[in-house]
Amino acid sequence: INAEYGKEDPRQSAPTMTALVLRIKFPPTYPLIYKTLRIDSNLTVAEAIKFIGETLNVACGGNIGLYLPDEKRWLDDNAPLSTYDNLQEEEYIEYRDRDQPADDKRGGGGGGTGCCTVV
Repeated sequence: INAEYGKEDPRQSAPTMTALVLRIKFPPTYPLIYKTLRIDSNLTVAEAIKFIGETLNVACGGNIGLYLPDEKRWLDDNAPLSTYDNLQEEEYIEYRDRDQPADDKRGGGGGGTGCCTVV
């Protein structure tokens, strides 16, 4: 038994190495539709928004937020991503303006799950 570890689980000593792989959906006005990124789970939501914006060269200021469409709720800007247990299991999260109407109120195909209507 190594006394150096004591009661502490050594797996908990590496939070800086924890990354989330998230599929991010962007608004129709952006040059991207979806992008999958590895994001440090210790970043706050606000820091993650800045990281996404700088990494992908998209707007990250103003009223941009991260939204969980399945739960119909916004992530708290001051909360670390790691506080959201189910984030990794989400099909995608939305990177969008907080003033933008919800997907179910906009037109489009696929019952709100798709981005486009093919005619």
